[in-house]
Amino acid sequence: MPRKAHTKSRYGCDHCRRRRVKCDEQGPPCTNCITRQLESCTYSRVLPAYLLNTHRSSHDSVKKSPVSPGPFAGPNGIGVPPRSSLSSLGVDELELMHQFATETYQSLCVSESERVTWQKVVPRLALKHRYLMHGILSMASLHIATTMEAPQARVYIDTGLEYHSMSLEPFRVAIDNLTPENCDVVFAESVVTTAISLSLPQLTATHGNEGRMTEHMVTVFELLQGVKKILTIGRSWIHLELFSKGEFWNDSSAELDGDTQSALDQLSFLNDQTRSGGDDIQHGINRDVINHLRHCFMKFSFSSDPAPVLAWLGAVDNGFVNNIRRRSPFQLLILAYWGILLAELDGKRWWARNAGKALVSEILESLDAEDLLWEGCLGWVRRKMGSYGPPGSGVNGMEILSYS
Repeated sequence: MPRKAHTKSRYGCDHCRRRRVKCDEQGPPCTNCITRQLESCTYSRVLPAYLLNTHRSSHDSVKKSPVSPGPFAGPNGIGVPPRSSLSSLGVDELELMHQFATETYQSLCVSESERVTWQKVVPRLALKHRYLMHGILSMASLHIATTMEAPQARVYIDTGLEYHSMSLEPFRVAIDNLTPENCDVVFAESVVTTAISLSLPQLTATHGNEGRMTEHMVTVFELLQGVKKILTIGRSWIHLELFSKGEFWNDSSAELDGDTQSALDQLSFLNDQTRSGGDDIQHGINRDVINHLRHCFMKFSFSSDPAPVLAWLGAVDNGFVNNIRRRSPFQLLILAYWGILLAELDGKRWWARNAGKALVSEILESLDAEDLLWEGCLGWVRRKMGSYGPPGSGVNGMEILSYS
């Protein structure tokens, strides 16, 4: 007999997933939440960009919820959601803006010169572009959540998810309609969205919304695919003094330590050896991804800030992302190497807490050493993981964070 078609909703809202009912994934809010008159329809698992168009329908035009991101023409003709009230969740926008302007912005700064940009210039841009405003309010709310314990933390996590959900579609629309006028806004939102996306799996898993880190990273990759246009087409349009014009792009870089250099050499050699069926295109994609990863490791050795870590995410080829989605072993191994770099930010940036360790641990569980070459690469990853300690270390995985 032919197998029954799979109809499970993988990216449903949190209410539907907790109730184990099928969600139409059309929110927020979804049809079920509208029917049950639930006010806080949130999505911990963000719908990937490649599925976005298939989930749009006339359903959107009949929603009457105050949190529905019904589009209207923004300052640049870009569809952005209207100003909405989340007062039902008990969190005020002024509280979140104060949090961002006094504390949260610091976790995005690469250098002292960026403080004015993130504290003053970006919030000023957000007043004209609601998707950026929703992004920074989401980040501030999630930051507050890391300083609390349940049930208070749950309120701020739900609020952060709500703002994050409202920011995504207009952000994608803006990327597809990149202009000199919106380039700075899109670039700032890409950094904010990346930080949010890295923090969400650990925050939501702590509160019962378990999600696989690898699946979540595919969503991050897809969100940032359009950002490459900024660094190519729109590079000259950027006026914000962020890391795109900072130390990361200088030629100076430190020497890699022998262990890391050897591990990356092994990875490159393994790419040459595992070229399947003479697939020169995929081999070339892997080579470029590994070379850029090597560059990022070198830059991080020179300056231990987020720029080299985040830069790799926005630079990978879509062919590499497709293989991650299919859980191809070699591409997962490359991702584990980047996870080691991400783990270096643990304890330095609140949004990176446990993210690298959780990602690498998940990948290691799914990979087996196919031969001695694989064992050499995997052995390096395991050794580095051992030096960081287990993921989720701390009191219930929700230790109070005192760093930025």
